[in-house]
Amino acid sequence: MKLLARAALPVVAGVFLLAGCTSAQNGTATPANSESAAPTSDSSSTADPGSATTTALEPCTLLTAADVSPYSTFGDAEEKKLGGARICGYENKTTTASEEGMTITAAIRDDVPLDAVVDTGGGIKDLQVNGRKAKEASSTAPLGCTVALGVGDKARVDVNVTSVNTVERACQLAEDVATKIVEPRLPKG
Repeated sequence: MKLLARAALPVVAGVFLLAGCTSAQNGTATPANSESAAPTSDSSSTADPGSATTTALEPCTLLTAADVSPYSTFGDAEEKKLGGARICGYENKTTTASEEGMTITAAIRDDVPLDAVVDTGGGIKDLQVNGRKAKEASSTAPLGCTVALGVGDKARVDVNVTSVNTVERACQLAEDVATKIVEPRLPKG
C-alpha cells in the first residue's frame, strides 16, 4: 500500500503544481491556429518578437522520451490538457519506496504570458535561459519547481519537475531541461 501511495504522489503533485501556474482569462474562445508543424527557423527569426506564438507547437515534440532518458528511467509519455495547458509528461519508474520519484513535464500555455507566473510558495525568480526571458517558481508543498519560458508577448512554455527529494534538485533539473532541451525548440522572440 505504501508503494502505491508513493507511486501516485508524483502525479498528484504535478497536478497541483500545474494548477498553481494558471490564471483565468475572460473573453470569447476562438479556435487555435490549425497548423501542426513548428515554425521553421527562417519564419521565427524574421517575425516581430512580440508576435511569436505557441499554437503550432506540440508538447511531446518539445520533450521526448529520448530527452528525459539521461535523468532516470521513465514510463511512456502522457499527453493531456489540464487547466488550459497542453502537457507532455514523464513519470519515472520506481521499484522501491526508497527511490526518488520524479515527474518531468512541458506545458504549453498559448494564452498565458510570462508575467502571469504564480508564486506557489517559494517566490518567483527572474531568469535568462539561452537569452530568453524566463521565470522560476518553486514550491515545497507539493515539492517541485517550474521554469517558465516566455514566447512572444502572450504565451509561455513551462518546464516542471516534481516529486524529487529537494526543491533545489527540482529547480536544478527544471533549469537543465529548459536550457538544454525545451528552449532551443521554441520560436525565437
